[in-house]
Amino acid sequence: MATGAGRAARVTRTGLALVHAGELVLPAAGSEAEAEQVAEDDRAVIAYHFPVEIEVVAAGGALDADALADLALARLAEHLDGRV
Repeated sequence: MATGAGRAARVTRTGLALVHAGELVLPAAGSEAEAEQVAEDDRAVIAYHFPVEIEVVAAGGALDADALADLALARLAEHLDGRV
């Protein structure tokens, strides 16, 4: 029996189970069963976090740091969205 109220939970005893449409069932580590990655599951959220450090080196006139940051982030967003 597993507990978890909608969260992932470990099965505590072996037995038959009624699996409903849309539920995810994964084999235990080391099992001969194979799992298929479920990328289209609307409950799955994949978040990528990575630090971005931008070093601006310029000689001469004053720089608008906010404008440079906005430009850099806009170009990054374009590349991530595949618009470039």
